[in-house]
Amino acid sequence: MGTNADYNHDEFYDAKGYVDDSFATLGVTGMRQNFIYRLELDYQRRNWLGGDGEFELAIDKMFIGYVFNDNHWVEFGLTDTAFDEYDHFGDFTFNKSVETGEAGDQENTVKYEAKFENLIYGASYSYEGEHKNGSAQGDIVNGYVGWMSDFVSVVAGVEARGGSEGVSKYGEQQLAGLGVRVQLMPELAIGFNGFIEDEDLATRQSGDVYLAYETFRNYGLTLSAKYELNESWEIIASANHEEYESWDVEGPNFDYTELPAEFGKDRCWGSVGFNYRPAKDIVLSVEGRVGEAPEAAYAYARMYF
Repeated sequence: MGTNADYNHDEFYDAKGYVDDSFATLGVTGMRQNFIYRLELDYQRRNWLGGDGEFELAIDKMFIGYVFNDNHWVEFGLTDTAFDEYDHFGDFTFNKSVETGEAGDQENTVKYEAKFENLIYGASYSYEGEHKNGSAQGDIVNGYVGWMSDFVSVVAGVEARGGSEGVSKYGEQQLAGLGVRVQLMPELAIGFNGFIEDEDLATRQSGDVYLAYETFRNYGLTLSAKYELNESWEIIASANHEEYESWDVEGPNFDYTELPAEFGKDRCWGSVGFNYRPAKDIVLSVEGRVGEAPEAAYAYARMYF
């Protein structure tokens, strides 16, 4: 609600006062002997940049894997890349705040993961990866390593892509991210999430060929907190900062056709809201935002079964 035309450039396909973000997913997961499998179908709106706002039915995940033992397993097929599982680890907001820009779900992916009492790690390789709008991004490699405990948990991740070699505007990329959770008291936890990214984007196009790739540096930081009033109520707050070099009106490669000049090279905003669980499989969430936020508020009702 209250989407801001100056600050929702990366979030929604169009600037509207209200965005219907209806979403449904249905799938099956299982295990036979040491083989695991998963099929997940999503019915979603194409609200992302480059989308048209219409509904589509898409296969979100479809893979077969093998579990070596209680600590190690692999997956093959359409699945989320390794770092995608923890890219918002330090963000307690329900709708998620600063986007890290990692690859997300990819076809032609092989992923290895390991989990012990405290230590976790994983890595994945995706052949000829794609942006969620369908544009080519080249081969994608990413991974993470983390340490989990009752008091402090930390996950660090990295990603690199080979680029589309002129097929799309997306060139090479290197990304590093960090997520931290600290349980200060049984009811109170704070989190930190951040990333730094060097991304090559084409600044010119000749016919179907993209040219003149320039490297843009991007940053993002989120500091969030969660206070549990009881089993049903949580209060969530966050402070956020994003800085994308391609937004800089004083930079040599600013695209005046995409954003108004008053946008600036960065944005900062804060949020406060709550999650209410009338039952363990129902979540009602409301959050208000102040500052240079991509929207003024959101409200969600989600059911899991």
